[in-house]
Amino acid sequence: MLKLPSCSLLALGLLPLTLSAARAAEAPVELPPVVVSGVPTPRPEVEAPAAIGRVDAEDLSWTQPQIGLSESLARVPGINVRNRQNYAQDLQIQSRGFGARSTFGVRGLQLRLDGIPLTAPDGQGQPSSMSISSLDHVEVLRGPLAYPYGNASGGVIAAFSAPPPAVTTYEARTVMGSDDTWRASASAAGQALDGRLGYRVEGLRFKTDGYRDHSAAQRDQVAATASWQVDAGKRISLLFNSLSQPEAQDPLGLNRAQFDADPRQADPAATMFNTRKSLNDRVGGLRYEQQFAGGDSLELATYANARRVLQFQSIPVGAQAPATHSGGVIDLEREGYGADGRYTMKLPRGSLSAGLQLQALNENRKGYENFVGGTLGVRGALRRDEDNQVDSFDQFLSGEWLLSQRWSLLGAVRHSEVEFDSEDHYVVGANSDDSGDHRYSATTPALALRYQWCSASSFYGSWGRGFETPTVNEASYRSDGSAGFNFGLNAARSETFEIGWKRALPRSGLFTLALFDTRSDDDIVPARSSGGRASFQNADTQRRGAEASLALKIAGDWSLQLAADYLDAEFDETFSYLTGTAANPIVNTVSKGNEVPGIARHNAFLELAWRRALPGWSAALDVRHSAAVPVNDLNSDEAESYRVVNARLAWLRPFGRGSLGTFVRVDNLFDKTYAGSVIVNDTNLRFFEPAPDRSWFAGVELNFQP
Repeated sequence: MLKLPSCSLLALGLLPLTLSAARAAEAPVELPPVVVSGVPTPRPEVEAPAAIGRVDAEDLSWTQPQIGLSESLARVPGINVRNRQNYAQDLQIQSRGFGARSTFGVRGLQLRLDGIPLTAPDGQGQPSSMSISSLDHVEVLRGPLAYPYGNASGGVIAAFSAPPPAVTTYEARTVMGSDDTWRASASAAGQALDGRLGYRVEGLRFKTDGYRDHSAAQRDQVAATASWQVDAGKRISLLFNSLSQPEAQDPLGLNRAQFDADPRQADPAATMFNTRKSLNDRVGGLRYEQQFAGGDSLELATYANARRVLQFQSIPVGAQAPATHSGGVIDLEREGYGADGRYTMKLPRGSLSAGLQLQALNENRKGYENFVGGTLGVRGALRRDEDNQVDSFDQFLSGEWLLSQRWSLLGAVRHSEVEFDSEDHYVVGANSDDSGDHRYSATTPALALRYQWCSASSFYGSWGRGFETPTVNEASYRSDGSAGFNFGLNAARSETFEIGWKRALPRSGLFTLALFDTRSDDDIVPARSSGGRASFQNADTQRRGAEASLALKIAGDWSLQLAADYLDAEFDETFSYLTGTAANPIVNTVSKGNEVPGIARHNAFLELAWRRALPGWSAALDVRHSAAVPVNDLNSDEAESYRVVNARLAWLRPFGRGSLGTFVRVDNLFDKTYAGSVIVNDTNLRFFEPAPDRSWFAGVELNFQP
């Protein structure tokens, strides 16, 4: 039986071990790692009045192929990263159900790297531009305190680059695995000029033939950071990330019969049209930080990004016949920039921060037919040409006050203005001018009250309101299916109440529990879907859930980690949307009480690990569980529940001024057939994206200091 410092623990069935109270002098508790997201000043996670999860470098990299965030974020409750096994469409990431409707990229969440936004002002984000092997840790913020991050902040995923080591260090890593998959990376990091200049540069290549037919992909990435310590209180940091992904094949989803017959197959339309996507992505940022003598601080940042996408879709030739159709090839160029600043004042019993943020997105979007004569899967005639611009200007204020020795209050408010402007340059025949503009605004407050029961335990309650505008894609077509900006589409507005309990355990262990209730007015749902074109409308939804996590060091070198969540997500009103064709429309009625698609009612992650001090062996076994996932608003089908087991074994030995390590892992140990992700509301009923059967990875890592 473990002994903890004085204050009783609640008897909760979610805690799988019997814990008892004891004197602090008998069993001191080391607080878990510090977090910086969602709170004005860094602090141990147990002291943050919010649902925050942290994944450190060891869990991001230890025995992992480091291909995507789906490998490691399963250990954070409330976060669901669906591995689509489709590198043309990126990961699907959900936070308490926010982001579940996304068919490609990330919606409804804010992504950040070293404080630089990777989410555009319209709410679209792509996590693939992050290099996982260059990260020190990732923090995940859920609930009300995420809302003051602005538009589409149903959750926040904040990644932080690894700091440069004191001594110049070189590292090389190679991973190979099933389906001719391999990843190779090399990095250099260190300090110069008496430690005032720190740097880290990494280059990598990833290549795979893909688990499914027609799913091969290649990625080339560069990640670089540098920091200059001007003096004791001033620092300048530089960030640059680059991603090149040429012609990643898209196998498309499978319908029920295809999935049951052969999960490895691609839909015939994928090979017929040679569906694929090429991507080039660049992001850079510059930060200035200054600490003043009285405890005040100043943070300034400026950043820019550029993105080029060329995507060949499988839209049938006949569907492109109407003059208003935009074709089956997307040619997109995006450029964005932004700046933000924050000043934090140290107060006698707290702190107060104020800041501004400006973001702009400029894109040129062209559409072409995906055929020339009888040849399919090639760029044909121009069918769309428009310039879109999204500008946002936010002002925010946050503060924290220590009300007494045990009580503290944290508050934040943000005002956001988001303006969309579209200029149509393709005005041909029956295709009229679809130019237009629209403005969204919102004030998003949040409050959190924390009670520190004892040095290792605290309770909190929080409340907040957030909003999510439609993305450029979602606003591009009116609800009747015609081209032009959808002026009738409102921003979704959410309100969340949350209560939570956190308990620090011996040897940096931690138990957390959060209960929440979220109501979303004017959530974004389908209005019409046909011919490869989707338009949207608004409907209300309700989400209620619970999240629990446990990180525990048990006997000897053994550790246990558990993350579990329950989410009841339903539509709170009845609505209808159209599918079929203009000549033969089909009315689909979604009843109040239907489950919101793409969301599993419960998920769980359990890991038992054995890690020895260097040199030596280490091993781990983890189990991942997901409940069934409805595939559409009608709840007419679902991806079945699954439970998969993964096993890893690693060995690491130091030598001279370096170390050599190797690992092997087997995923889906018992060869379970299941859908790793679903494409929500797919018109062609191709809902299912199969996950790999039993697969393996093996890697070698060399680290040395000259």
